[in-house]
Amino acid sequence: MYYSQTGSAKWMTLAVIIAVCGILAAAVMLMPKGFKDDLSLIGQGSVSVVLVHDKNLVAGTTTMELLNKVRSDYEGTVNFLAVDVVTPIGRTFMREQGVNVIDLVVFDQDGAMKRVMSGGGLSEQQLRSVIDDLLTLSKS
Repeated sequence: MYYSQTGSAKWMTLAVIIAVCGILAAAVMLMPKGFKDDLSLIGQGSVSVVLVHDKNLVAGTTTMELLNKVRSDYEGTVNFLAVDVVTPIGRTFMREQGVNVIDLVVFDQDGAMKRVMSGGGLSEQQLRSVIDDLLTLSKS
């Protein structure tokens, strides 16, 4: 049998669809901009900086802003990656590397972990120093 929705049920269905679309749009807007999540780039000839974050925590915003300040200066030589710990890939990375949320994990061009830094309170100069040291070593 076919049942027709009443006028108010149709509007309710439309409202739910619009709400779901709005939530999905907000989730996309909250994703880190310009950060790849392709961990296979680690160890492929470039220094990699991986931000371990939780998109539901505001604390990661400051660390992302810090990374955005330095990213353009290292474009083409450093992979800036981000993994979200609410995803299976992010949880696995965090467990395997023994790191925490809002950590920055720095790998050399061969994929060896060189440094883990807490994103909270990290200065731009400290981040640049670590990246510059690794880039200098990779040129030797």
